[in-house]
Amino acid sequence: MALLWLPPAALAEADLRLHAVFGDRAVLSVDGERGVVAPGETGPGGVRVLRTSPGAALVEYRGERHELRVRPATAGAAAPSAGGAELRVHRDSRGDHAVTAGVNGTAITLVVDRDADSVLLRAADAERAGIDPGAGRSVRIQREHGYVHGQRVRIERLQVGGLRQTGVTAIVLPDAALPRSRLGRSFLEHFEVVADGDALVIRER
Repeated sequence: MALLWLPPAALAEADLRLHAVFGDRAVLSVDGERGVVAPGETGPGGVRVLRTSPGAALVEYRGERHELRVRPATAGAAAPSAGGAELRVHRDSRGDHAVTAGVNGTAITLVVDRDADSVLLRAADAERAGIDPGAGRSVRIQREHGYVHGQRVRIERLQVGGLRQTGVTAIVLPDAALPRSRLGRSFLEHFEVVADGDALVIRER
């Protein structure tokens, strides 16, 4: 199968985007649905990642191969504010304001949750990020239908777009108790979070 290179306009028509590469995993979106896909795996819209390199990925999509590269910010994207880095977060296909974050260098999807006191990690996501819940402190969290037990841990490095923090407190919960990991106030309290229409904007103060 021939390798095709598509100009940016053609890629926009296909709505196939490469947002970032963390390690060997590509952060891709198709028709607004985003996923983190490793080489050999199939992600949103049936896109299959063949290989990755820093800032680039070779994928198979709709029967053709495309060499994708992380795009620079366009005129329609949020520009850095005078105070520093800024990130605009739109709703995904599930209706959540979700971002792809680097948790200790591992790409993990987090739902922005201003009501959560702490970053909340599914046990599977914590394991992928090299976090050992057994090394944390046991905590009990009140939920709508009772309590759930978790482990309070520390994320050494947490990066969302150009926003970074070290030593971020997180709570690891069983996968069954947490459908998606969440970006709570232990990270967000260091930044300004404002609504802009249907989007959330997170920026340095």
